[in-house]
Amino acid sequence: MSEKIQAQLTIAATPKAVFKALTQVEDVIQWFAEHADISIAEKRYDFWGRFTPEVPDRNQGRHTLLALEPDRRLKFSWKVRGAETTVEFSLEPQGQSTKLTLLQEGLPQRQTSQYSFADFWDVSLENLRSWVGRKTVGERCDFSVPKRGNVRLSIDINAPRETVFEALVNPAQLERYIAEKATVEPRVGGQYSFGWKGGGPVKILDLVPTEKLSYSWTYDKEQETVVTWTLEGSGGKTQLVLVHSGFAPDRVSEDYGTGWMGFLNRIKAMVESGPGWKQVTYVATDYAGVA
Repeated sequence: MSEKIQAQLTIAATPKAVFKALTQVEDVIQWFAEHADISIAEKRYDFWGRFTPEVPDRNQGRHTLLALEPDRRLKFSWKVRGAETTVEFSLEPQGQSTKLTLLQEGLPQRQTSQYSFADFWDVSLENLRSWVGRKTVGERCDFSVPKRGNVRLSIDINAPRETVFEALVNPAQLERYIAEKATVEPRVGGQYSFGWKGGGPVKILDLVPTEKLSYSWTYDKEQETVVTWTLEGSGGKTQLVLVHSGFAPDRVSEDYGTGWMGFLNRIKAMVESGPGWKQVTYVATDYAGVA
């Protein structure tokens, strides 16, 4: 059974500007791939390197351009996990902005602990929006580094620690980028929940306002683990560090690594963009399809 990813987001730019970011090498290497070589005339949409799943080399990174309508539509082939998939971007003007729809079809069912392509696209699409709208990007997933055991990620945010910390403890802010229904009792031992059906945070283990937040975590049938956020910075800038610990050293943790990277990028974009920011909307994902 194959999976598909379908996502939508609004970008504060014209379809022409968004299409340029999708088709010009100098843009694509900023938000998507480490390397790219694109030729409309030769019907090639090639990308490869460490920011691409499976870390393809130049030859493995060849992709056929299947359809192209300037400023409206782009579709290419992409072989991943042994399957021939297709990726399509559709652009629709909305006033001075653009509604972008992503559709990837033909993905094989993912295995336990494998990264989700929905999470990969969450990282990529948020970076696309930030690059087109603000000429900045968040972090990208480095697939060349084996991910086992504990997860450690960090991101630099152009906002003071107080503002970033608010994104971690204010239920209204949490519901903008991660929680379905947030509950926060801001004290050690207090309840901390995203309202997810499958699990997630449980209770606060450590809390130092504007500096540190740590909570227990359970998900599905996994053993209890610990998520710790630390904040450092000055001059209106913050480095936000996430450590998800308690995993066995040999546990493949690429699922958590890619997932948390998406949430770090969301925090950065939300805090830096202000109240107008909205997270990517998913119509279809590969979250449930774990073999």
